[in-house]
Amino acid sequence: MTLEDVAAVHALEQRLFPVDAWPLQMFVDELSQPETRSYVVAEGASGIVGYAGLMCIEPIADVQTIAVVPESEGRGIGSTLLATLIGEARQRRAADVLLEVRADNPRAQQLYLRFGFEQIHVRPRYYRDGVDALIMRLQLSGAPAEQTSAGQPNKEAGQP
Repeated sequence: MTLEDVAAVHALEQRLFPVDAWPLQMFVDELSQPETRSYVVAEGASGIVGYAGLMCIEPIADVQTIAVVPESEGRGIGSTLLATLIGEARQRRAADVLLEVRADNPRAQQLYLRFGFEQIHVRPRYYRDGVDALIMRLQLSGAPAEQTSAGQPNKEAGQP
């Protein structure tokens, strides 16, 4: 993701998460910290169709956000984005990757489970609409480098 992508990503953010959308400046701020952040976009014929971000402060990496537009779901985009973030966490020598996922989003939960994440905690009423967040962790030491699967989450990882 570059600064040139931020307007399009922010428009998608508002469309996909009208209640919990990050402000535009938050994306700008995240991109200004490349020493601890990594953000990527997935592009299709119509432009950006997904995006994801990672914060890594050794030894922990945290998936900040991951999203795919509904009309592009089922094409492996979410899996590719997640695999890219996990690869980045490995390059940055993280021992664990953490994320939050909505308790009412089994599709995203299944994607994370296929990649080897396990639920380690619940944050009650974490999201603005009162839904719990499931905290999930992937331990990287000894874990497969990348697992592939078909399935995309709907931004579950990094609600502000």
